[in-house]
Amino acid sequence: MCGLVKRCTKIVCTLGPAVDSRRKIAALIRAGMNVARINCSHGNWDQRRRWVGWIRELSPDIAPIAILVDLQGPKFRIGAIRDGEMAVKSGQSLTVGLGDAAIPIVQPEILDKMAPGDRLLLGDGEVELRLQRGGQGRFDARVASGGTIKSRRGVTLVGKVFSVPPLTSKDLEDIREGCGCGADFIALSYVHSGDDMRLLRKEVDRYDPEIRLCAKIETRAALQHLDAILDASDLVMVARGDLGLQMDLEDVPLAQKQIIEQSTRAGRPVITATQMLESMVHAARPTRAEATDVANAVLDGTDALMLSGETATGEYPLEAVRVMARIAKKTEGTCKTRMFHAGWYDPKEKAASTDAIARAVRELAVTLKPRAILTTTTSGQTARLVSRFRPPVPILCATWNAKTLTQMAVVWGVEALGVPLPQSTDEIIEKSIDAFVLRRRLKYGDLVVITAGVPAGIPGHTNLILTQVVQEP
Repeated sequence: MCGLVKRCTKIVCTLGPAVDSRRKIAALIRAGMNVARINCSHGNWDQRRRWVGWIRELSPDIAPIAILVDLQGPKFRIGAIRDGEMAVKSGQSLTVGLGDAAIPIVQPEILDKMAPGDRLLLGDGEVELRLQRGGQGRFDARVASGGTIKSRRGVTLVGKVFSVPPLTSKDLEDIREGCGCGADFIALSYVHSGDDMRLLRKEVDRYDPEIRLCAKIETRAALQHLDAILDASDLVMVARGDLGLQMDLEDVPLAQKQIIEQSTRAGRPVITATQMLESMVHAARPTRAEATDVANAVLDGTDALMLSGETATGEYPLEAVRVMARIAKKTEGTCKTRMFHAGWYDPKEKAASTDAIARAVRELAVTLKPRAILTTTTSGQTARLVSRFRPPVPILCATWNAKTLTQMAVVWGVEALGVPLPQSTDEIIEKSIDAFVLRRRLKYGDLVVITAGVPAGIPGHTNLILTQVVQEP
């Protein structure tokens, strides 16, 4: 484990009706939530602003809670079904598309691509339809795999690619609202290329350039252009729900490992999401397979794990967070997570100065076994780069930037604390050590490895490493 840090892997919790009170959000934080996800596919901004207000009031000073606004994106959805849902059985016939079809679908982009013989997946793929006769936006279909179809659930036309803008009018409004309420991250759904993320960056910069961007990897095109997407992103999400509809299920685990490794090499924190503890929506305990899934994501090297329906609409939201925290902490007790990250870089490879310093800091931590690594930072870049090498001691991050303070909540093993803007490098080191001593994260006599910049307070100028014993004043 990470020594002083109780748990290195962070937890993202989706907010929703199950935790729609100040008391319940406080309980989520106590249970282990690090990042609060606001899913723009559900709810309204009156409700979301209330959640953000509670979180800002309740966030502890150390390791504060980050806000991630998740845009809906150009997702195709079922319209309103009579009575809200409908159970179907394999072999059953029904109608799909326009008019009084049993399964209403109205978006012209998907209707224009539909043809007899196509496979249509509803929801997260629980129900599969095979299109038969029809055209002009209306088809007869046969149920290939039965289940319950619900209003407003997603629709996937297997094997088809759609030419739609990456940002919808709803997304643009949600960006404006999210930036206005102080989001730390904004996530873009159905990313296909780096250009999609650059378009999002341009839009977000109109309101707040300090907000960081998350690319959700959930299409085949995103996997094919992953390096370009990483260049234009600050955070990545392995969105396994739609990814599992875009490719064969047996390919999803390998895709997860690929995304995590490439993201970490690029210095981008990564979240692993979708159905991690799905059974806990209705059960107080997860399945053994779910526990193994969470542990394997930690072993893969993910920075954070995400809960969706488990906390948004589930019957046991707090239990889900506690279970996930216990599994992650136990798994971190092995050496395998750090072996992965220590072995994938070549010490002879040329690197940028900040990256080289991060490598050297890790090696010093392995050799000297200090109590902690202390980074002082404006943008958080140094802490992120040190984290990607998974050092065997905590990463204590002191920053004078309020956005950086909360954005560190998604980065593996990092504990962030706010300090006053420094006048000199010596001052920021002294004040940072004092602040962490006051928080009982360090004590007198501890050895720390410190990274800082000269001159102080300028982003991208990390150029100093030193070791120091914490002295009494």
